[in-house]
Amino acid sequence: MACSCHGRDGAAVTRISPFDQCTACAKKHIVKAWSLWNEFLYTDDNRDSISGQLRLAVDHLMYDHRDIALNARDLAVLIEENRDAESGDRWDELLRQIRDAYRADHPDHAGRLKQLAMET
Repeated sequence: MACSCHGRDGAAVTRISPFDQCTACAKKHIVKAWSLWNEFLYTDDNRDSISGQLRLAVDHLMYDHRDIALNARDLAVLIEENRDAESGDRWDELLRQIRDAYRADHPDHAGRLKQLAMET
């Protein structure tokens, strides 16, 4: 589902509500958290940043994609509690879920990627 995060009718967005249900925004937060997870686990501040990104994704998912929101929240809790060994394949599952939800909400996604590949 689209939200007002990205502007409508050419209007500039000056404020984004985290409660706008938007798989594009959620995907952005989850991918950023995953990227940080793969690089920066060695300080509390970095771990807090990863957890924070996941919790922002939860806000964008909690009404329209509750199951994904719960998985992101559960992963954030594991990270906050330094229970990394229990994360297992949770990242892979969360990434699969958000990509599937994004593609369902944006069916023209594959065509746009194909067009970009042809332009380069």
